[in-house]
Amino acid sequence: MEEGWTTAAFQGLRDNLNYARDLVSGGNLLEKLGTRKFDVGDLYRAAWVQAVSALDHWVHRELYDRALGFALNVDQPRPPRFFDLQIPMQMFEDVHHHGSVTLQEAFATHLRSHFGHQSFQAPDKIRQALGHVSTEPLWPSVGKVLAANGNGDLKSQAEAVECLRNIVNRRNRIAHETDRDPEDGTTRLSISADEVMQTIEHVELIAAAIATVLGAPPVMPVQPVHDVESENGAIGLTPKQELYRQFWTEFKPVVERHGWTKSNPPAQNWWNMPAGVTGAVWGLSYAMFGCRSELYFEHVDPATNLARWRVLHERRDEIMAGFGGELFFDELPKNKGCRIETRLNGPKITDRAGWPQVHRWLEDTQLRLRAAVDAVGGVPTVVAPPDSTDV
Repeated sequence: MEEGWTTAAFQGLRDNLNYARDLVSGGNLLEKLGTRKFDVGDLYRAAWVQAVSALDHWVHRELYDRALGFALNVDQPRPPRFFDLQIPMQMFEDVHHHGSVTLQEAFATHLRSHFGHQSFQAPDKIRQALGHVSTEPLWPSVGKVLAANGNGDLKSQAEAVECLRNIVNRRNRIAHETDRDPEDGTTRLSISADEVMQTIEHVELIAAAIATVLGAPPVMPVQPVHDVESENGAIGLTPKQELYRQFWTEFKPVVERHGWTKSNPPAQNWWNMPAGVTGAVWGLSYAMFGCRSELYFEHVDPATNLARWRVLHERRDEIMAGFGGELFFDELPKNKGCRIETRLNGPKITDRAGWPQVHRWLEDTQLRLRAAVDAVGGVPTVVAPPDSTDV
């Protein structure tokens, strides 16, 4: 990548790959200790799956963020395939005629709904996805970047594509065939710490070359509401964003009193707060139907999200009894995440008179939901075994 810029998505990729490295380091340590209680190779296999999931998640985020940047910046030249993206008429109606959501909110939601269930791991799938936000021929350009950088054993388009295909194929064998040797179908293929570490390095190397080809993302413009900062608003926010910022600012004392998060009130329709487990958040939000209070599983590995959700789903009767009301256990089969939520139908962010009631509802439901989950052991930390991950 060129010096002087990076994207939040790419930094997230690096964080997730470092997590995969930690899994390998842990397995390596256990292997040196000579543990026999389980197959240490399964930690290496989990790290392999994690690395590919990290790449998949990163491609999704780059697609979402860059497409949104093009949609909001009228001065930015669009790639031809950007215009192949289709939007539903309901979204057009909501934004253009009713003004019930901003273009940024509606388009971001639509992108996740449309692409969220798709897998961007194989070279062709990655090329197709990023073709919506770039005019560069992806893999030939990646080959040129690798050749110019002289990166070890990856110096051409063919080598990069073949390497990634092999990585993804092994991931699929781990996920769908429990990494069995195709010759006899009973024993597992061998796997080593060094082999997985090299795989993680290759994934990061290929991703960095892709990021260089994509270049800096389009500038995300803002529509100023105020010429100067004032107690009535903040620079660069749309009227709807300013309402959200004010709503959450008024709710901040509740958040601080319970110690839920130290983050600043956002200028958006949701406020996610840490759940103490990587890949899980407590969430409060406005939605089309009204308001939502939830526990949301957002791990980069969809199978881990599902595994954690199932732990709580199996005890849903106890959780609902502890909560003292109805909860929706939503597997979200077309998405990568899962949620457990309660809903308040009706409220709109534009109804300022109703804010105090919504604040009370959010506080009450979060307290009861957190207590109900804690009563059955807390937010699950289980990580899905490699052979349960779906493409």
